[in-house]
Amino acid sequence: MKEDGETRELLMEKAKREFLEKGYMKSSLRRICSEAGVTTGALYFFFKDKEDLFGALVDRFIAQLSGLLEQHFEEENALLSQIPGYEHSEGDHDRFAELLVRHLYNNYDVIILLVKKSQGSRYENFPDRITELLEKRYFFFLSEYAERHGLPAPEPFFVHFIVHTAVDSLVQLLLSEKDVERAVVIQKKLLEFVVAGSARLILSKEGQPPG
Repeated sequence: MKEDGETRELLMEKAKREFLEKGYMKSSLRRICSEAGVTTGALYFFFKDKEDLFGALVDRFIAQLSGLLEQHFEEENALLSQIPGYEHSEGDHDRFAELLVRHLYNNYDVIILLVKKSQGSRYENFPDRITELLEKRYFFFLSEYAERHGLPAPEPFFVHFIVHTAVDSLVQLLLSEKDVERAVVIQKKLLEFVVAGSARLILSKEGQPPG
């Protein structure tokens, strides 16, 4: 059993290197097996196919990221009935931005796999899937907030635009900034911009900012 576990980990290690170098479509299972010193039969003992192998490298991260995002929205929703103004959770937003960035940078290779190396697999639209998840959760949050505070219902277009911009900005940050500490500072500012934009464009009365 221990040897089986070691073989699986070795295959995943060599697969990660192969996918990072060549991308999903051009990666070869035969080459991965050769690098690991095992037969293709050994690989198929652990993984159904190439996509299953790719999934073994990224699925745990996706689940953790989804959980982190869901927890953030649950915490935000729990405060809806307690707060007089949208700017209440600035400190929480900073904390969330730092948790998010550090989680992403701690899994940087996986991010690169998902964002740049997944074409041809079911994971190739990963940023769009995250955008869709965030858009639904954010629209629900803003709708609940608007209803509780007597504000106009949010426009779906603005929610989509703000969330799409936020995700695209985060992806560009990950691809261009290698210093995690600087990335934390930048993401805090980006999230502050998103929150301020939401307050002004979505949660305002007759185009005026809240307060």
